[in-house]
Amino acid sequence: MTTVVKPAPKRRRGKDTEQRLLEAALHIFAEHGYERATIDAIVGEAGFSKGAFYVHFESKEDLFWAMLEERLARQQEAFRQNLVPGIPLADNVRIVLNGIFGLHTQDRLWSALFMEFAAHAARNEKVRQKMAAMYNSWRTFAGEALERAREAGTVRRDLDIEFAVSVVIAVVEGMVLQARLAPESALLDRMIDPLSQLIAEWLAPPKLS
Repeated sequence: MTTVVKPAPKRRRGKDTEQRLLEAALHIFAEHGYERATIDAIVGEAGFSKGAFYVHFESKEDLFWAMLEERLARQQEAFRQNLVPGIPLADNVRIVLNGIFGLHTQDRLWSALFMEFAAHAARNEKVRQKMAAMYNSWRTFAGEALERAREAGTVRRDLDIEFAVSVVIAVVEGMVLQARLAPESALLDRMIDPLSQLIAEWLAPPKLS
């Protein structure tokens, strides 16, 4: 009996091509920097033609945003899956910090690239606006999580949610920046427990005496 091997659906093949281009771009950006990286180098690394690139992306910048959006969506979904209603607030904060700090320590190529693109945003208004939209997505995600925690009684009622989100993002990004610039003194794995406790104590309702 002859077994007929069906070709992979076009949608699946297209997705595989897109993923290989994204992975190749990460290595090229990390090696040459975003500004000096070329589409020719990216397609060469991935083993495709320029035509294949333009089927999926309009430009190098468009590809970068696809990388950023994919990682953002994946990380937020992981947090949604892992956060546990009803457990102590410090434990849920610890879950989030483990995810964010783990991404930095496990994927230093991406961390370096993100910092370079943030610097690029300071010189390019269009890029700055897109980066602002990315931050707004994180702010919305974090704000919704705090609202749910407040409804569950684990976050204090008088908390200004928008202010709290700004403070938490600033603290976490500050830690990541220190770890990037001075890794010998800013050890993220040692910061997770005390920082989780500090944030939780600030957010938690006052203890009844």
